[in-house]
Amino acid sequence: MASHVQAPAKRPSVKRLAWGALASHYKSASKLHLRQLFADDPKRGQRMAIEAVGLYLDYSKNRVTDETLKLLVQLAEESGLRVRIDAMFSGEKINITEKRAVLHVALRAPKDTSILVDGKNVVPEVHAVLDKMAEFSDRLRTGVWKGHTGKRIRNVVNIGIGGSDLGPVMAYEALKHYSQRDMTFRFVSNIDGTDFSEAVRDLDPEETLFIVSSKTFTTLETMTNAHTARAWSLAGSGSTPPTCSDSGIGLAGAIRWIRRSGFPLWSRSGRITSAPCWMAFTKWMSIFAQLPSRRICR
Repeated sequence: MASHVQAPAKRPSVKRLAWGALASHYKSASKLHLRQLFADDPKRGQRMAIEAVGLYLDYSKNRVTDETLKLLVQLAEESGLRVRIDAMFSGEKINITEKRAVLHVALRAPKDTSILVDGKNVVPEVHAVLDKMAEFSDRLRTGVWKGHTGKRIRNVVNIGIGGSDLGPVMAYEALKHYSQRDMTFRFVSNIDGTDFSEAVRDLDPEETLFIVSSKTFTTLETMTNAHTARAWSLAGSGSTPPTCSDSGIGLAGAIRWIRRSGFPLWSRSGRITSAPCWMAFTKWMSIFAQLPSRRICR
């Protein structure tokens, strides 16, 4: 397999033939009205809609015509889009800056899929982690896995910022219908202490699991909230630092525990980090028993 993908023509997108054609087409298309488009084509709502894997896309209510779509496809072809898509799915190193594969697709691939990186199929590694996450989720939801004082976990608070906050929030909101309703889920991202205070104001520390979502465990906002979570947990549960490890919130010693017992998402996804991504990844299949970082006592 080639180790890199050949870049498309160096001509800037605005200099490509399809771009010029689209610019000219816009002058006439911008004057069209949706009412007229539907009047001229009564089946427009059916023609300009597609459905796949449970998703329905209706683009009929955009000011586009068949000519618009033809020119957009032409621009994609001139830009080498299909070549790059194929290169990404085949594991070629299309991240030319870091000379790495960009395999977000591997994190979503079916178990019987083969995606090779440097001659190695990475899909089995992905599913080994997903299976581990599912098993932990089941233990948490059923009450087998408890907090360090022996109480059942009933509250889950995700700490993160950027994608480490918006991703879990999006998954939770999208799949809330399937969630276990006797559990409470909160999200903290703002470095302002009010955000944390409001998230935990009615929660019992002994029944609360914190997830710290981070690639590096060095982000200022995330680590500030992680320290706050640690202090809140210890104060509310009566534990002291010598008897309760910091593994759940990524503080001193946490990285070692997470690498040993956590859920690794290494840098195959092409994120901007050269180190493995020990990230508290939300497993949507596990229906919101979000994980993995946790507080453990010895």
